[in-house]
Amino acid sequence: MARIILHVDLDSFYASVEENRDNKIRGKPIVICVYSGRNDNSGAVSTSNYKARELGIKAGMPIILAKRIAKGKDVVFLPVDMEYYREVSERIMDLLEEESNIIEQVSIDEAYLDVTKSSEGNWDKAIQIANKIKDKIKSQENLTVSIGIASNKFVAKMASDFQKPNGLTLVKEEEKIRFLQNLKVSKLHGIGEKTTKLLSEIGIETARDLSLYELKELEEVFGKNKAKLLHDKSLGIDDSPVEPREKKQLSRIGTLKDDTNDKDIIYQKLLELSKDMDQRIIKNNVSFRTVSLITIDTELKTQTKSETIPQTKDIQKVISISKRLLEDYLEENPDKKLRRVGIRISNLEFSRSQKTLDEF
Repeated sequence: MARIILHVDLDSFYASVEENRDNKIRGKPIVICVYSGRNDNSGAVSTSNYKARELGIKAGMPIILAKRIAKGKDVVFLPVDMEYYREVSERIMDLLEEESNIIEQVSIDEAYLDVTKSSEGNWDKAIQIANKIKDKIKSQENLTVSIGIASNKFVAKMASDFQKPNGLTLVKEEEKIRFLQNLKVSKLHGIGEKTTKLLSEIGIETARDLSLYELKELEEVFGKNKAKLLHDKSLGIDDSPVEPREKKQLSRIGTLKDDTNDKDIIYQKLLELSKDMDQRIIKNNVSFRTVSLITIDTELKTQTKSETIPQTKDIQKVISISKRLLEDYLEENPDKKLRRVGIRISNLEFSRSQKTLDEF
C-alpha cells in the first residue's frame, strides 16, 4: 500500500488567533512583534498576517521599519503571546490525533500526519480526512488551515504551500514531477538563499533544471550527500517517515470571566482546568515531575511559577501546588489583576505501552 501523508499548516496562526481574541481587529493588517523592552519601537516582527505582508511587512523586519511602512494605515501591532498560542496549538494537535495516531508536530502551527492506514491507501478517503480536519478546526477554533496531500512529507509540504490560505492540494505519486518541475529552486522546501545562489551560478533556476543536471557535476559543487538530496528534491523523492515526537509538556490556560485578583474566583478556574488536565494525563498515560502556574495580567504580561516534586500522575498534586503558587503570586503582586490563568505539567514520562499512540 502506497503511503499517504498530510501536511497541515495553520494560516497566519498568531495573527488569526489574535483576531479571535479581539473581534475589533478582524480584517485588519496585523503584526505580531517581539519587543526588546528598550522602547516601543525596539525589537523585530515575529510574523504578520496576509494583509500586512501585502504592505511589505515581513517576519524578521525591525519593528521601527514596519511602523514606517504602516504609517498612515490602520495596522495593528501586538506583542507575541507564546503561552496563549501554545495552548491553542495544543488543542488543535489533539484534534489531529483523532484522525491519525502517527503525527509529527514540526512547529507550533504545522504537523505531518501519516493517514495511510486510516485512508486505506485511497486518495479520495484522504481528501475526506483532510476536509474533516479543516471543518473541525474551523468550527472549534475558528481558524483556517492549508493542507497538502501526497505520498511523502516533502511533496505534502510543497502542496500545502501551493494554495494559501485555506487551501487543499492533492499531488498523487504520478503527478509529483509535473507539479514540481516549473517551481523555482528557491521555492523548494529546505533550499536556502546560499544554495539557491550557487545553483543559479551553474544555470539551475527551476526544479526541472535541477532534475536534468548531471549528478556527478552537482557533486563537484555540493559534495555527494547534498547533491543527492538536492536531486531527490527536484524529483519529489523523500523516504523519511512521519516520526511522532515526545511531548515536552501539557498545559491548559483559561480566560477569567472578568479581570480579577480574587483568589477564590481564580482558584475555581484552576479547578476547572485541572479536570481537563486529568483527562489528558489519563489519555496520554503520562506522569510528571514539575507543576507550573501560568498567570497573564491585564497588560498581557506572563509570569510562570513552578515546583518540582517526585514523579506522579496525581492530579491532586497539580491542584494543591497551583493553589499555593497562586497565593504566592497574589501576595507578591497585590495590585495586579489577572485576565487569564493556566497550569502546566512537565518533565513527563510516558508509559512504554502508550507512547507510540499518543505522542507527537
